[in-house]
Amino acid sequence: MSVKRFFIFLCALILPVMLGCGCGPKVPREVARQVTWTGDFKTLQAEAETHAGEFVMVGGRIIATKNFPDKSEIAVLQFPLDASNRPQPEKPSGGRFLIRSKAFIDPEIYAPGKLVTAAGRLAGAEKRMIGEYEYAHPVVKGDFWVFEPRENSFPRFHFGVGIGKTF
Repeated sequence: MSVKRFFIFLCALILPVMLGCGCGPKVPREVARQVTWTGDFKTLQAEAETHAGEFVMVGGRIIATKNFPDKSEIAVLQFPLDASNRPQPEKPSGGRFLIRSKAFIDPEIYAPGKLVTAAGRLAGAEKRMIGEYEYAHPVVKGDFWVFEPRENSFPRFHFGVGIGKTF
């Protein structure tokens, strides 16, 4: 086998593995296609009651996870989403929102600091106090995906070809 054929074979074998590594969870395309609200977060927050029932997709960093007898809730600091629907914490935040579920959400798994994207129906807004300030939190009821930090998502192996000699 010639060196050129061996190299092509090796690339054909390794390239699919490398492209698939480090992707982590993704928001399914079927879910992303259901989104009916495409405006900015500040408008959504200000007009949450008007847009109640719209299918939205928002993301950010988890602030807190709480469980109640009849529901669970994740409080999130919003960040804009990138093209793959992943929160971008390096961009300015638009505020806070709540993810609400009837299922139990484990606070150790969905811990503060993790990135999350939520897709579901907007259920209006809920006013809560942040310190002495009354703040309107848009409420999303639906599914959510937690993302690991990007620095942990790259492949953990290295591949190199050489002759075994350094100069």
